[in-house]
Formats: sequence, structure tokens, C-alpha cells
Amino acid sequence: MFHLQSLLQKLRGSAVLRENRGIVLMFFLFSLLFAAYMVLVEGMSLVDTYYFLVTTATTVGYGDFSPQTTVGKFLGTAYMVVGIALLGIFLGKVTDMMVRVSSRRKRGLVMVKGKVDLIIAGYPGDEKVKGIVAELRNDARFKAAQIVCVSNQIEEKPRWMSALDVVFVKGVVSDSQTLEMAGVRMAQTALILTNDPGTLESDDHTTSICAVIERVNPAVRTIIEKVRQDEMIFQVVNADTIVSVSAPSVLAQEVLDPGAIELQNAIFSTETRGTQFNYVYRGERKPWSELAVAILAQDAIPEGFRNPGEKRFNLLPLRGDVIEDGALIKYRGVTLFEALVV
Repeated sequence: MFHLQSLLQKLRGSAVLRENRGIVLMFFLFSLLFAAYMVLVEGMSLVDTYYFLVTTATTVGYGDFSPQTTVGKFLGTAYMVVGIALLGIFLGKVTDMMVRVSSRRKRGLVMVKGKVDLIIAGYPGDEKVKGIVAELRNDARFKAAQIVCVSNQIEEKPRWMSALDVVFVKGVVSDSQTLEMAGVRMAQTALILTNDPGTLESDDHTTSICAVIERVNPAVRTIIEKVRQDEMIFQVVNADTIVSVSAPSVLAQEVLDPGAIELQNAIFSTETRGTQFNYVYRGERKPWSELAVAILAQDAIPEGFRNPGEKRFNLLPLRGDVIEDGALIKYRGVTLFEALVV
């Protein structure tokens, strides 16, 4: 019903109705005249008359209803010729309009309206951008989110964008008019990707995009990828989050949970207070809850474990999960445990 209302609103405000108002009015007047005759003279009910007019005008013609009087047959014949012709002309123009709109949407030439949850600016390739969107769609918070991809690197909307319900806008990404088309004024977050991770010049492109976005809508949260080590140029354009070229899953996590990349860097950096360590557990089989309490007692954060013979770590384990002798325990702390008292 929503889509039908949306289509009717578009038709009501479109040039098709304005340009063909005479055809539409003539068709409805002729239909009204014929309907009045069928009800008043032929004795049909309103529902049957409506059904008869629709099946006749659309050339379906089941034949279960038909005029019985001479005048009714004459009017019916005229309605078939004139009504079908007028309706055909109008529907042909409506179809042509819909094809044009679909074509413009596919070529990224349609203005985005309403709230935009995420603008992805830049296009390093199908796999990376698709991977980011797929990660986001897997999260309940972004199942129905409005995601807009802006790029001049592709000619038309790829199939995967349609499958993942992504809007495509084509144009120079650092151009304010292109960003306006993408709905930047109503956007919550902008993820600015580097097109070529192998060149420092890519940073010039991403920072120019960020500068325009921040100027048009300072409230947008900007996440920007960088190639160079120096971050000054990104700070100058007021980027909210600066990250080295990263995997789709990492970027998607930062979009979902601000600070995810900062936490990741802290976990794996030896320069921050607290980093990730492994500890080999030696002792009797214990539930995870007991090990977790013992780790917390030493001012560390338990993260998970892997029992001997298992290939994957059990991250965020349940309280009752059992730790075996020789299990590798992951935790975040300041120092490596010499011994863990359980």
C-alpha cells in the first residue's frame, strides 16, 4: 500500500498528468457516461459496472457482463474503441515515464530525499564496498537503513547495490551539488574511502570530500581512510574518525559503534595502557565464570579461550562453558600473568 501511495503521489506531481490532462479527463467523462447508462438503463450494480468498465478498457473482456439494449451495445462499442485508445495512450506515457525514472535511478541521476543513515563516498572496488554494506545489513540496526553510495568511478548501478538496497548517485564526490543529490544535509554518517590505497594522492581526494561534507553539514559524523602516516591534513578538514586503509568488517564496525577502531588499535598496540595477552591455563576443568572472575581480580579483562584440539577461539563465552587443562585464554591487561589463581 505504501508503494502504491508513493507511486500515485509521484504521478500526481509529474509532468505526465499535466501534459495529458485532456486525455485523462476525456477518458473519465466517457467512462462516467457509459457507467451511468449501464446502471440506470441496463440495471447493473455499481460493482458490476466498475468490473465491466475495467475489463473492457484493459481489453480483458471476460464476457460475463455485456449491454443488452441497442443503445447500450452502441455505447459499449464506442467505449471499446475510444476508451481503449485513450487509456492505451495514457498508460503508454506513464510506462515511458517509469522507464525513464528507472533508467535515471540506475545511472545515479535521482535526488535522494529523506533521512540518510550512511553515505559511502569513494569507490575502491565492488568487493570492498559490497563487503562493507553486507556487514552492515547483517546488523539489525542497519537492516532497513538508507545507504547511499556516491562515485564517478562506475557508469551505472551494479546489481549488488539493488540486491542490498543501496541508492547510487553518480558524480564528482567532492562536488557540493553531487553531495546534495546524495542527501548530505540529512545524513547521519559519511564513510570516505580511498580510491587507490597505493598512492598518497588519494588522501588529497578524500580530504577534499571531507572538507565539502563538513562545510555543507557539520553535524555529519565523518570517517575517513588515510594512506599517509601524518594525520594533520585530516585534522585540518575536521574528520571525526581517521583510520588507515582497513578491511570492510573493520569499517562497518566503526560505522555501527563509534570508537571500535580506536579500541582495536589500543588492544593491539604496545604503546597504550593495556594490550592483548594469551595465557596457558594449567589446572582442573573449570567453568568459564570462575576463570573470568579470577582474571578480573587481577585488573584484567577476560575475552575468551580456545581449548586444546579446537581450531577457533570461543569469544564472549557463556558462564557455563568449560575450560580444559592447556586452554589458551585471551585477556586484555597491563602485564602477562605469571600465574592465575582460580
